[in-house]
Amino acid sequence: MEIRVAGRSGLTLPTLRTSVLEDPKVALRADEPRQETKKLGDIFDKCVRFQHDSRIVKQEDRATAEGVMYRRSPLDNAGPWIEANGRRVLQLSTNDYLGLANHPRVRKAATEIVRRYGVSAPMGARPLTGSIELHTELERELADFKRTERALVFSNGAHTMMGTIAALAGPRDLILLDRYAHASLVCGAKISGARVRFFRHNDPEHLEALLLETPPTQPKMVVVDGVYSMQGDMAPLPEICDLCEKYGSRLIVDDAHGTGVCGENGRGTAELLGVEDRVDLHLGTCSKALATTGGFAAGDAAVIDYLRFTAPTILFTKAMPACVAAATLEALKLLRAAGDRRKKLWANRAFLQDGLRAAGYHIGGTETPITPIFGNGTDAVYMGTALYEEYGIWASAVLYPAVPIGTSILRVIPTANHTRKDLQVFLDAMIKLKTRYSEACEPQPSSVA
Repeated sequence: MEIRVAGRSGLTLPTLRTSVLEDPKVALRADEPRQETKKLGDIFDKCVRFQHDSRIVKQEDRATAEGVMYRRSPLDNAGPWIEANGRRVLQLSTNDYLGLANHPRVRKAATEIVRRYGVSAPMGARPLTGSIELHTELERELADFKRTERALVFSNGAHTMMGTIAALAGPRDLILLDRYAHASLVCGAKISGARVRFFRHNDPEHLEALLLETPPTQPKMVVVDGVYSMQGDMAPLPEICDLCEKYGSRLIVDDAHGTGVCGENGRGTAELLGVEDRVDLHLGTCSKALATTGGFAAGDAAVIDYLRFTAPTILFTKAMPACVAAATLEALKLLRAAGDRRKKLWANRAFLQDGLRAAGYHIGGTETPITPIFGNGTDAVYMGTALYEEYGIWASAVLYPAVPIGTSILRVIPTANHTRKDLQVFLDAMIKLKTRYSEACEPQPSSVA
């Protein structure tokens, strides 16, 4: 006989035979003690505990947090104004920095492909049946834009970061990551099997201390974000470049939020800080300023060719759809000519952030349009709810693991499509809400952004 017990999650799990009573072939003597049945460990127990005892949000705040974080969004949600639940809502939480998501040229490029070939074309992974001329053309244009020899297009931004790091590093290598590097970079480092060390956020002195502890013959890479997605601050790339050159380390920069936004020509944080030719590998995403989906790596031809044959997120997943590639090509053309849009984006950033600081809000050390409004506990959740329900404003609340346990932020991003009047609507609402909530906490960014 096999006894089965129900786990806390409702799963039925087999138990080990712990008593002779469980086996009819064995007789039990009267003086033999009965053994207790042991409960098997269940890896899903944490899922059940999460429902009742989560470190992320208190039980009494859970319904509100769920309503804010997973509020149903309309399909046409790029903004600056959207229709949601039958009313007009001001959108301040997308990454459509330059306002290209609804640009008629971008939409037309995708529509023409879908009309002729459908959504799925091409079927297959890149090394099998998934590589098409549109991919090659997009890669040529991205390499030219980033001023590198070659580029490689991935079907997803996070896949770009994970697959690149996982392919380039191995068990004999060392990866030095900024403590607040994006989660996809951290995942890639873990997948690689390399030794991983973290240095304090934007702290070149700590990075140098770790490099000094590393044997000169140790193959190594330093991995940072150009712009940090929750805090909005930039990596000190000139100082990091100096250290990489001094200690013989490669430098990889994930510039998901800098591409299209930073620099006179929109080439990103490295352009803005004057170190484009000192970065060994540029990583980016198409889902922010380019307003489509996917990602890319741009660098030396030998490195890109190596990634084509080794990156798991190239080899083992479907290629970027042709409709997305066509739309991204058109968006890239617009981005390269979007000097006026970038100027307006940065002017809107200054107006919004100056207004929030004047109202007494803590927005940390942001240097970009990403605007984190820091709060104690779950304040941001309730502020997000009030903004939506009372003022018709969509501002996303962010909790752990994107920020530390016990804190929350409202993460708002002005775009090139917002007007000064739009932003004043938001500032007026925030001034009215200021008295309802506890004094905002000092910003403390998380290691997972």
